[in-house]
Amino acid sequence: MLQSNTTLKSKIDQLWNKFWAGGISNPLTAIEQITYLLFMKQLDKLDTDKQGNAEFAGEKYVSKFKGTFELPGTDIKIEKKTLRWSHFKRMQAEKMLEHIQTKVFPFLKV
Repeated sequence: MLQSNTTLKSKIDQLWNKFWAGGISNPLTAIEQITYLLFMKQLDKLDTDKQGNAEFAGEKYVSKFKGTFELPGTDIKIEKKTLRWSHFKRMQAEKMLEHIQTKVFPFLKV
């Protein structure tokens, strides 16, 4: 499949090179990281779709990303909208990693 789709192969190679440059040399670790990001992207999309459908149908829908979230074990409250894929997808790599580890993952665990 990749032999016939050179664009896709090129993108996969670029992504793998970024993981390698970032110190991730184990393919399973890379797949795990990609899976988390894809999950967050899909969660954001589904929530946005449900919100749009509810508005269209005149129904009430409370977004999973509405309101604030208190980080477990702290008094720190953050806006849930900052936990959306659409919010953190353009962050610099180091900032995104910290954001996901310290805010997004604790939100998902609750």
